[in-house]
Amino acid sequence: MKKTKRSINEYDEVKAYFYGSTIELTNGIGPKEPKTKVIKGHRYVVLETGEIKNMNRESEKRTDNLDSVRRTMKGLRRLIGANFVSNEINRKDQLWITLTYREDVNATDKNSPEVVYKDFKRFIRKLREKYNPTIEYIAVLEPQASGRWHLHVLMKTLDHSKLYIPNSNIENLWGKGFTSTKRLKNSDNVSAYVMAYVSNVEIDLKSSDKDKANSKKVIKGGRLSFYPKGIRIYRRSRNLVDPEIQKGQKREVLTLESRKKLYKPKVYIRNFKNKYGKQIKIKTEFYTKKGKDLWKR
Repeated sequence: MKKTKRSINEYDEVKAYFYGSTIELTNGIGPKEPKTKVIKGHRYVVLETGEIKNMNRESEKRTDNLDSVRRTMKGLRRLIGANFVSNEINRKDQLWITLTYREDVNATDKNSPEVVYKDFKRFIRKLREKYNPTIEYIAVLEPQASGRWHLHVLMKTLDHSKLYIPNSNIENLWGKGFTSTKRLKNSDNVSAYVMAYVSNVEIDLKSSDKDKANSKKVIKGGRLSFYPKGIRIYRRSRNLVDPEIQKGQKREVLTLESRKKLYKPKVYIRNFKNKYGKQIKIKTEFYTKKGKDLWKR
């Protein structure tokens, strides 16, 4: 029997993000992590219980890195939602461009992200000089299973003038390999659409060529583990808008009057155990404003 997803309690403390036509509320339910003290021999004491435990350093590094990547991706999704929309009014001033390399710029080389971003910096400078100096962007690194980097770039004009650039011109300005240029459809959820590309990964389930066309399976979030530790996953131009953040009780952050302008929320619940074995429950609610206009407080 499927359990009903329960909303966040009206008196719970929440953190609210306002971006685009979306309001995101999130809270954490469960005991806080106990304080610890590191001791010799790669061990630590859990002060709450007095237990002495060994550090699984490699495992923790992998887990910590994946958690860091997930947090970065959440921030990226909100930033995209705050700046890139696909409604009828604004969609003509925005493009989604993919930049690839003709030759390997290997994702396992610790210096390669800087090489990619230097190439992109030259590309965006030439693009602004040729087409519009007010072009703003978010550029996202995507690691491929093959070891190559791709760049996904969302761009728009700050003055809202129409942005039209043929892909052949984009490819000439890039000069490093192949490119793809398209305008997002009116029905697209821009952040969800882009995030699926940079986080999900496809695998082949069958080996025969005959079945190749139907052999792909998408693993949600599978590409996140490809990002090396400490990498700068995306870069942004300075004039983009940041999501607005507010903390407080749910009933204060989201009044009954303001909810009349919103659709019924989608509620997501995540249950997990932290490295100390404590049960944590995170609830997140996503509200969408009715109509096509951006959310205004």
